[in-house]
Amino acid sequence: MYLSELELVQSHGIPSEDIIYSGVCKQVSQIKYAAKNGIDLLVCDNEAELRKITRYHPNAKLLLQVSTEASSQGDEMSMAFGCSLKDCRRLLEKAKELGVQVVGVRSHISSSCEDDQVYVHAISDARCVFDMGVSKYIIVVALFSPVTSISLLCNTH
Repeated sequence: MYLSELELVQSHGIPSEDIIYSGVCKQVSQIKYAAKNGIDLLVCDNEAELRKITRYHPNAKLLLQVSTEASSQGDEMSMAFGCSLKDCRRLLEKAKELGVQVVGVRSHISSSCEDDQVYVHAISDARCVFDMGVSKYIIVVALFSPVTSISLLCNTH
């Protein structure tokens, strides 16, 4: 999600607390915009992004982007996004050290996925991350196609 998309969503009256900023390689200006406009849920999948978010949006609440095994070999849209479960533990420790709250998990699944087990695997991975010490239990399963992106938000608290 780019700055213009954040502005567009807000121009349609979507409350800031309902927006999840999921762009990869976020620019400092985008993080500052999110902080200034009360967009506190941000997706993160690496330490560099974590440090950038901590510096420019210290009140952010993070969703860790966890990679989910690809659903169909050879499908360009099935490439994995996010970090491994092993990296999640390291990121959770770093977030705690930096004083940033991790509140959930986000998984990216191609809309062309026809294997139900990929969804089961994504939820199982989320459970593993929660067991590592996530403070709330928010699961976002993002379905992506070249035309649209849909996020399903499950807040278990």
